[in-house]
Amino acid sequence: MIIVSFAAQPRSRLAACFFAIALAGPAFASPVEEHRYSILRGDKEVGTHEVRREVSGGETRVRSSSRIDVRLLGLELYRFRYQAEEVWDRTGLSRLEVEVDDDGKPFRLTGRRAGKGFSWTSDAGSGEHPLPLYPTNHWNPGVLDQGQVLNTLTGALNRVGVVSEGTETLALPGGRVRAARYRYGGDLSLDAWYDERGRWLGMRFQGPDGSEMRYLCATCTGSAAL
Repeated sequence: MIIVSFAAQPRSRLAACFFAIALAGPAFASPVEEHRYSILRGDKEVGTHEVRREVSGGETRVRSSSRIDVRLLGLELYRFRYQAEEVWDRTGLSRLEVEVDDDGKPFRLTGRRAGKGFSWTSDAGSGEHPLPLYPTNHWNPGVLDQGQVLNTLTGALNRVGVVSEGTETLALPGGRVRAARYRYGGDLSLDAWYDERGRWLGMRFQGPDGSEMRYLCATCTGSAAL
């Protein structure tokens, strides 16, 4: 999947791209952008992930959804459904709604900005954190500069350390693109790729059963940014 390495890409540059493109509005980006990601378990596609960003009235509304179905000889072995909606403005994250069905186990999280912080309630409990706060939906490159993130699958604050691993050529379903790779350590362990405009291209992590899971953008070609 990785073809060749180049120089490192600063995290702060990607974070700045997010604020310039995602929050500044239609003058900087299309009012609506959509991308679809193939989800692979090993080398087999087992699902899709979709991200839809809409800029309107000074807000950026982002909807993320995932569907995973693992089957063997026609029998369903595992089923996963994920829906999240985020609302951002120039101050940061304003609202968050998450619904998860993890193989029949439901989970729900709702959150809202309160003053200079963000508060949330989930099936696992409640919490609050000063702004900025980034959920683990990955499309937002601002997350790369954070030491803590809100895990939308558990409702917990995860401590993370993100390290730039340089820039590579990444093979996606639609072709090869240059991508900066970042490695998460701490409570989360994964690799994530972004292009020079801050568009999320994919990620790689180990599933609960030890299998390699990959999300690869099937619609990310050229230099347009999400």
